[in-house]
Amino acid sequence: MKKGYFITFEGGEACGKSTQIKMLREYLSKRDNSDDFLFVREPGGTPLAEEIRKLLLNYEVDKPLPMTELLLFCASRVENVYKQILPALNNGKIVIADRFYDSTIAYQGNARGIMSSKDILSLTKKIIGGLTPNLTFYLKISPEEAFKRKSKMDEGMDRIEKEGLLFHQKVKEGYDFISNLEKDRFYILDATKSPQEIFDEIINVLKVKIPEYFTEEKSLDEKNF
Repeated sequence: MKKGYFITFEGGEACGKSTQIKMLREYLSKRDNSDDFLFVREPGGTPLAEEIRKLLLNYEVDKPLPMTELLLFCASRVENVYKQILPALNNGKIVIADRFYDSTIAYQGNARGIMSSKDILSLTKKIIGGLTPNLTFYLKISPEEAFKRKSKMDEGMDRIEKEGLLFHQKVKEGYDFISNLEKDRFYILDATKSPQEIFDEIINVLKVKIPEYFTEEKSLDEKNF
């Protein structure tokens, strides 16, 4: 059985992360080994975690306190890890996550100042064990450029996206900190490039990192004989 591999996508608002994950999902869905890949997201992933997501991103009546926000993200992560991510990894699948604990370090740690990055990592290890992404794609963009992009989008903003420029500058600083601290697993992408340029770079990296999952597929004629 192939060994599982855990990939995460990280970045601030409007970095193009969701676009790249969508492109990757569509690309992989056309391959013969599409069942080898599982896509998950944070917060969310399981029915309970999706309810937590609604509270975190859209609950405006009584906004959660900063510590409540942190613990809700952790609760969603526990559900996702033990019900989806670990079972898939143990079955040799490639798990691709839209955010993981690096987001908590950047948003709740550096931007909100609830806990230090060290304390958030310690808390994370206590609740999910030693699970760490094998590879993290960090789509890096300045908050100023991200705000320009967001202003051109028709979709509404969630509670966290509505935070001001200073908050999102601190988010970027948090990502820069953790990506510099754990260079071995981070691959930094210039999010100002075109979506296709970024996607091509991602595919090239994956072919190097996990070549056994990206062997060239047989042609139609070869499959018939």
